[in-house]
Amino acid sequence: MRRVALAAALAVTAACSDVSAPPNHTPAYAYDLSGEIFHWPVGRLPVRYFADTRGPMRAYVQRALGLWEHQFLYGEFRATLVPDSAQADVIVTWTDSVPPDVPPDNGPPVQTCGGATLLTFDGSGTALATPIHTSLSVLASSATPGQLAACMQRTVVHEIGHTLGLPHSPDSIVAIMNATPLLVTPNDNDRRTVEYLYHVTPTIAPPPR
Repeated sequence: MRRVALAAALAVTAACSDVSAPPNHTPAYAYDLSGEIFHWPVGRLPVRYFADTRGPMRAYVQRALGLWEHQFLYGEFRATLVPDSAQADVIVTWTDSVPPDVPPDNGPPVQTCGGATLLTFDGSGTALATPIHTSLSVLASSATPGQLAACMQRTVVHEIGHTLGLPHSPDSIVAIMNATPLLVTPNDNDRRTVEYLYHVTPTIAPPPR
């Protein structure tokens, strides 16, 4: 089986965008995965996510899904949390330790956590063989609990973007999908790209149910 892993260690800060301008519907960065295109088809909505039941993961995933759903004009992506990983299309877990459930520190960001999203292909290489697996890990034990919570919250948004089919954006682009983004939520670059992606014919089929 062929596997594609997408990973990032994130340090981000808040930003806002100009909502007075008319929406731009052209992609801001590449939306393909090494030449291949994946996104969830309409017939698989809502996408079923299982979030690790320990610590604050469920809240992080719920928040991230809401943020991504709001990037679409016509409901091209919808998701729901499910209680059983055996029924999930995407499984999000902790890699090792479970961080404390505390409010995030809104001060200067600290690169204290990381994430990885793994896509496993079937023998044909044109379909996913298993649910998408995303994991979150602690990288720096010296951070405060609040700094770690802020990093985890933002990293989950980034990794959920990968589960929608987005790759990393180029380093020159300010976006949540940058390998080390400077934002806490998807911005206009992310919105434009994911919105366009969901109107392109995919070359990779979702995993079987």
